[in-house]
Amino acid sequence: TGHRTSMEAMEISTRPVIFSHSNAFALVPHYRNIKDDQIKACARSGGIIGVNGVNEFLGSEKATTDVMFRHVDYIAQLVGPEHVGIGLDYVKDYDAIWRWMQDNPDLWPDNDGAAPLYPDHAQPEQILELAAMLLDSGYSRVDVRGILGENYLRVLRQHDRTKADS
Repeated sequence: TGHRTSMEAMEISTRPVIFSHSNAFALVPHYRNIKDDQIKACARSGGIIGVNGVNEFLGSEKATTDVMFRHVDYIAQLVGPEHVGIGLDYVKDYDAIWRWMQDNPDLWPDNDGAAPLYPDHAQPEQILELAAMLLDSGYSRVDVRGILGENYLRVLRQHDRTKADS
């Protein structure tokens, strides 16, 4: 959804909100990335921002671990590591998706005239590198486990408890 719709949805939500595949607009002003007020509203809901590994949204020609780390760290510094997760998009056939993007230009907003980058996605193997970077940067093991998946489990358990109470 767009900015306004996401803010309104979080305002009325009674459960934690998840942005499953979103990066920080403050680092890369791409239409798919979310702004600080969205990140803060999500955190206030108890939710999670799942940093994705798509190069264009990371703001890099290649989806490197250090570029992905920048987005994880930015969001964690802004609202706390308990509100960060990983939301990788994984694509095996880059040429096929590139052809599809080229054949369907009307499906992609203008992005201020910038052409889309040739797609590159973080690979599952990079998760180990990301964990090491987080630990080397001073994140605790508890924080790293949360970012790598336990934060999602917490939110899902909250949803289950809320549903059971209804």
